[in-house]
Amino acid sequence: MQLIINDHGAFLGKRSEIFYVRMPGKPEQEFAADNVEQIIIAEASSISTGAVRLAMEREIDIVYLDWRGMPVARVYPCRLGGTTLTRKRQLESCSLPISAQIIKALVAAKIRNQAYLLKALAKSRKNAAMNAKGDVLLLHSKKIGALGDDLEKIRGKLLGLEGYAANVYWESLSEIIPIRSRDKEGADLANSLLNYGYGVLYSEVEKACIIAGLDPYLGFFHSDRYGKPSMVLDMIEPFRPVIVDRAVITLYAHRKLGDADFTPQGEAGKRLSKEGRDKILSAVMERLHTPISLGDTHATLQDVILRQSRQVVKKILGDPGEFRPFIYRW
Repeated sequence: MQLIINDHGAFLGKRSEIFYVRMPGKPEQEFAADNVEQIIIAEASSISTGAVRLAMEREIDIVYLDWRGMPVARVYPCRLGGTTLTRKRQLESCSLPISAQIIKALVAAKIRNQAYLLKALAKSRKNAAMNAKGDVLLLHSKKIGALGDDLEKIRGKLLGLEGYAANVYWESLSEIIPIRSRDKEGADLANSLLNYGYGVLYSEVEKACIIAGLDPYLGFFHSDRYGKPSMVLDMIEPFRPVIVDRAVITLYAHRKLGDADFTPQGEAGKRLSKEGRDKILSAVMERLHTPISLGDTHATLQDVILRQSRQVVKKILGDPGEFRPFIYRW
């Protein structure tokens, strides 16, 4: 489970093998350390040294989110997963065909997941036009496979294909959620929810990269974005539609959103209120822990994120098998 601190002035401490949370005006809560996988701090609060030590002993990740949901800091054990060899190979792979092969597969998977989500929504709403848009995206994703294996040479074309798919996708979703266009800085409720949800997902993907032994800041496709967790941005693509977009759509479909989910910020700005953060955090966590079928086995989407990170490690270490990114058919 994720232990989420989302109350201003909360205190996280520990006694024996138990975390406890004190919040102003609320009863104290206790959580057995054995049941905690991650601690998410989403509001101004404090944490004791003892709680940090217990988390590190149990290899529990602690992540701090800003008001947009983006991770701004994290605490994890000094002993990281993976080896020095993995990170050396990751750096070497930036200029090798394997980097283009991995990125093409990830971007194509993202577009296919967008397409399958549109088709699923179209089926439940009997919307033939939206279903047709899903088919357009499926055909569009196949163009990526025809691109070469020199990432620098195909970067522009790949961005163009990805951008076209995004325009089709968000135009279709605007029929379901009140969003005119996708905006990373958007102050409307839909974009605020999406941005916060993506921030939470960034944290999950970054954690998976660290566990698998990848350097989160040494990516392939987003390698030119200084100071950004570029490998995280590469790896997150197939999971955006399945986890965050689906979570936001569900919130709107179930009419769970309202004016109370926004709070004024500055002269003209707005941001998610505590209620709004609670809703998107809960919705994304529910998606992350949703069990899905993988052949003859079942796993949560959280497990799948880690598996994909480990699959990338296998490829850059020379595994001859085909890299198969996550594709979800509803």
